[in-house]
Amino acid sequence: MSQRALADHRRDHCFAVQVRIGLHSTEATRRGRDYGGKGVHEAARIAAVAEGGEILSSQATLAGDAVSYSLSEPRLVSLKGISEPIPVVAIEWR
Repeated sequence: MSQRALADHRRDHCFAVQVRIGLHSTEATRRGRDYGGKGVHEAARIAAVAEGGEILSSQATLAGDAVSYSLSEPRLVSLKGISEPIPVVAIEWR
């Protein structure tokens, strides 16, 4: 379900959970049906720093791509277990 579908549900039914979405493109190691590695942890940490109803992406993930939504100015975030802060942008989907 997308942020937009959740917002519509919230408007129509006066309730929907606030979902945080994080995007990060990187290599991952496949372990059976699961994936692991530093990049997977970075993606989870990006989602963890998003606010409810927000979509955050690492700036590198969207670099050079044609994006049909407006993006916020990049900001540096510190991610748990990651030594260096990384730049993220919010996708303005509303």
